[in-house]
Amino acid sequence: MLRTAWSELIDEVYEHLVAAGFDDLRPVHMPILRDMLVANLRPSELGARLGLSKQAANDLVRELESKEYIALEPDPDDGRAKRIVATERGWQASETAQASSNAVGRRWAELVGEDRYGVFEEVLRAIVAVRTL
Repeated sequence: MLRTAWSELIDEVYEHLVAAGFDDLRPVHMPILRDMLVANLRPSELGARLGLSKQAANDLVRELESKEYIALEPDPDDGRAKRIVATERGWQASETAQASSNAVGRRWAELVGEDRYGVFEEVLRAIVAVRTL
């Protein structure tokens, strides 16, 4: 059921991004767009986080760099490495996606009630907190 809800959320966010002019994104970008834009990762770190090979991660990074969602900048901790940073276009896409995601959350809260949705959010936060330890 969680996967179904997640798919519904991703599909709706994607539709809003396309409608807002970010029509060069593909559905495959959706689950990773947030991490890529806001985490300031090295491409190899992104690949590890997503379970992708270095080649696949680099291909994805280059694709989104060519679409001007991200740029690669020198890593201040290692001059040989690069970090992924969001461009203005990337931040706009991120803000559009976040607004759409928030709207879905509000709609779900209205559907099941604020209290029940609040418990759902608490449970998800607890699951995510354990994963990030």
